[in-house]
Amino acid sequence: MKRSFLSRFWDVFKKSAPKAHLLVLLLAVLLIAAGTFEDAAEFVITGVVIICLSAAVQIPEVLSMFIPGSRSDFVSDYDREVIGKAFASGEKKRLFFEGFELFRNDENEDALEYFRELCSKNLTDREQGVLAFYTAICYNRLGFSTNAAHQAVTAADKGVSTAEALLMAARSFNMSASYSSAAAIYERLLPIAEERGIFPFLYNEMGKMYLSANDPVHSREAFDKAVEYGLDPVTAHGGLALVSLLEGKEDEACERYRLALIARINDTEGYKDYCAQICAANGYPENFFEEHLKARFNRV
Repeated sequence: MKRSFLSRFWDVFKKSAPKAHLLVLLLAVLLIAAGTFEDAAEFVITGVVIICLSAAVQIPEVLSMFIPGSRSDFVSDYDREVIGKAFASGEKKRLFFEGFELFRNDENEDALEYFRELCSKNLTDREQGVLAFYTAICYNRLGFSTNAAHQAVTAADKGVSTAEALLMAARSFNMSASYSSAAAIYERLLPIAEERGIFPFLYNEMGKMYLSANDPVHSREAFDKAVEYGLDPVTAHGGLALVSLLEGKEDEACERYRLALIARINDTEGYKDYCAQICAANGYPENFFEEHLKARFNRV
């Protein structure tokens, strides 16, 4: 059964009002009751004045609870910067911040319901970008990589957290095996990352993406850049081992693999598993590197 506005207002008022305010209201009610019973107009007037003053103090806080987002502790500093002046008032504000509250609590499907309804409103470019940014994150959390990618691109196009949105788009396209789209986004992101000195992992990430796309030429270019710029060169050399394998240079591949292990590449076991996956995907035995090295050093 749908509750009345007054009923909801009273619940919110009780939650937002300090106990002292409620005691003052109770006193005011008693004064009005006593004044009515004793026919004492001054009691009634005093009670009404107390209620008006208490309401004047409390109503702004009540309204802030009805329209989420106006309270300073509602969003993090990062989200406040992303949102900026978007969704400042009215129905758009209500829909966005109700959806944002669900998003913040990781209730992504419910948050998307509000975000989809908001799409039908007359939004500014900034609002479209902010909405797309958080919609992309929701889709990403739910595993809908293609949806996430397209929303993230929209956010970037609207100038909302451009670098972060492009990275999310590139990774999402990569996850959905849309490698050409991922490559285009990575190339768009590179000059931004270089100018701002962010995302030092980018070249190695691109190298891995091109490996998944079975494109050793571009993969080698990306890993070579990581080596040249000193951006985690050990990981880059580990990637180049797989590039050499795809190029048919098996001895070179195994030597790079060996050197990557000697240099203690990050997450050694994860690297071995990754190499096994690439080997299997390209017609080699999963344990190709280990067996090749055993044979090389006569340890069969």
